[in-house]
Amino acid sequence: MAPVERLLVLGPDSPALASLIADVAELEPTPIAVLTDDRQPGGVSAVDVLRAESHRLPIEDGRVDFALVPHQLRHWDDGHALRVLEELWRVLDHNGVAVFWEVARSKSASVNTIWSTVLYRGGGSPRLRSFAEVGQLAYDAGFAWIQTLPLRPFFFPPGPRLTVLVRKEHYTSETVQRVSEGAGASGL
Repeated sequence: MAPVERLLVLGPDSPALASLIADVAELEPTPIAVLTDDRQPGGVSAVDVLRAESHRLPIEDGRVDFALVPHQLRHWDDGHALRVLEELWRVLDHNGVAVFWEVARSKSASVNTIWSTVLYRGGGSPRLRSFAEVGQLAYDAGFAWIQTLPLRPFFFPPGPRLTVLVRKEHYTSETVQRVSEGAGASGL
């Protein structure tokens, strides 16, 4: 991340993660942390903390350069996940990037059972997905550039990891003009 990029982190631990990334990346704009539950943000500073539904963000169109959504996909059915992806597409600027990471669905039914037990001890069932499933949802939301990142499995308990990177490539006369001006300024 460049120091001038605007960061959005979505999820229950978003204030602490946004603060950490802002410190390490020396971000100039104040990052946005979106809490979707009643947890208190803790003692973080220099973070704009918002409470909102994950699919209804009170953020202007094209305001965010980089969005992180850690360990949230498993909580959403496909319809809700699609609405969240559409909302992220809306708030991301041209060429903005969103990264999701999650426990992935395994080909092994026993591994899936173990992860379901670990993740939902109080009942319920997580929605573990493959890259193909998340990629299709991202494509349906308007993202044309979708890739996975080859990260190793979680250490404890060991299991498959899913990391998906999507980029908003939205070309209008305005974004083409900005890209053309940027290329001219850099000598390309």
